[in-house]
Amino acid sequence: MKFLSATFAYLVIALILGAGILMAVHGHLWLLAIGGLVYVLLFAAIGCKS
Repeated sequence: MKFLSATFAYLVIALILGAGILMAVHGHLWLLAIGGLVYVLLFAAIGCKS
């Protein structure tokens, strides 16, 4: 179950970052900034638990 939830979380953050990169090309950086911040926070939270 942990593997499936980790895979799902990784796919969701990848989609958010991908959409943020596409929006950044057109001058809108807010989704990329939020996605990057969420990625760093989740990486730190999950990394410290293991």
